[in-house]
Amino acid sequence: MGVNGEPGKGPIPGVVLAAGASRRLGQPKQLLPYRGGTLLSHAVERVHGAFDPVVVVIGAEAERMRAALAAGPAVEIVENTDWQEGMASSIRAGARHLGATAPEAVLLTLVDQPLVTKAHLLEMRETFFTSRPEVVAAVYGGIVGVPAIFAASMLERLAALRGVRGARSVVGGPSVRLVRFLLDEADFDIDTPEDAARLG
Repeated sequence: MGVNGEPGKGPIPGVVLAAGASRRLGQPKQLLPYRGGTLLSHAVERVHGAFDPVVVVIGAEAERMRAALAAGPAVEIVENTDWQEGMASSIRAGARHLGATAPEAVLLTLVDQPLVTKAHLLEMRETFFTSRPEVVAAVYGGIVGVPAIFAASMLERLAALRGVRGARSVVGGPSVRLVRFLLDEADFDIDTPEDAARLG
């Protein structure tokens, strides 16, 4: 039985990418206050209960992140010691962590897309089980990106990623069976002090 008690819809792990140093912001974006918690706790809460296990990839300020995560629901923490390479290293760390468990699929989501909700992620999950593509990826601002759900067949590609571009090179592959999921809310992310000032 799956997370929602549905036959044939097994649990999908959710990986929260939270390893960056937030250089343009000047402080760890993960710990910015948001709706009674932080961006990090909000990102975990929207995945928790909908995806299992919840894996959080940390890197910069690792000890502060561990301390912050200890106050919330149970998660599996993966420390990415290569975080300075860029997002690909965090995706690689998460994919390799899950590789031995042979999941049916995996969700990748960012810590700094606060307008993305649990309902959005559950709808993406349902789309994956209904359509059975290789990837269900969010579409926003003219791009295809994360959050995204990758079938098990894509884990090897994720585990081999290099550089700063993240999973977009995998999502955009010419032979990938992709379902685009319109998610304008994912277009708002936090990179600068001006972005942080817009947090509700």
